[in-house]
Amino acid sequence: MDIKAVAKYLAITFAVTYSCWWGVAALVRYTDLVYGDILPTIIYIIGNFGPAIAALCCIEKRPYLRALKTFAFSYKKHGIWFFLLFFALVTLTVGLSSLEWNPQMTALNFFISLIGSTFIYGGEEELGWRGVLQPTLSKKIAFPVAALACGVIWAVWHLPLWFIEGHPNQSMPFWVQAVLGIFLCFWLGAVYERSKSLPLCMLFHGYVNVLLSSFVLKINWVLILGILLTTAAAIVLWLLNKRQANSADGSQTGSE
Repeated sequence: MDIKAVAKYLAITFAVTYSCWWGVAALVRYTDLVYGDILPTIIYIIGNFGPAIAALCCIEKRPYLRALKTFAFSYKKHGIWFFLLFFALVTLTVGLSSLEWNPQMTALNFFISLIGSTFIYGGEEELGWRGVLQPTLSKKIAFPVAALACGVIWAVWHLPLWFIEGHPNQSMPFWVQAVLGIFLCFWLGAVYERSKSLPLCMLFHGYVNVLLSSFVLKINWVLILGILLTTAAAIVLWLLNKRQANSADGSQTGSE
């Protein structure tokens, strides 16, 4: 997949999402409908799937169903351990920086929220962001730059949510979400690089969303240090992966 395909992916993603989310913003602002009513909710959910719809449109290999299966369910050996590493780092970062659990988030609510966040309200985006955009950019530019670019694009993609009256994202300043999203692209990018598993990325994305709702988020030195250490771990893993790939290429060249 080349840069032209990425341009196609981004065009479809923003066309689907922006038409839906700006449409919801207009409905809530200029009609008697409120965010959470059936019609705005349906349109909003369709917008959530912009990246996934775009990713499915960008699969070029044939036969399509076989290519789709490979795209969606690939897995690299030992990938689960890298997922668990970032799972633990993010849990410790958010938990230790807050130490205040949201009393409304019961165990049942957490489980239900995790399912919804993985498949409808966040995780499904990974079919596009990690399935198409970030790995393609990483072939052209270094992983840290690709993660930063993906994070900035992701932040811009989320922008309409701050214009939908009553949307939960408005409880957090846009710049905070943008910064967290950029760091999350480093973590998700590392998970994908080491696992090649979109389902693991979907689950991790969904888990982070629910985790941020489960604690009363506090911006302090513990949170900042945890975010920086987790991001450093992502970059170190990329460097190790790059070194292993270079060593493998050198061995093959020597054997020839």
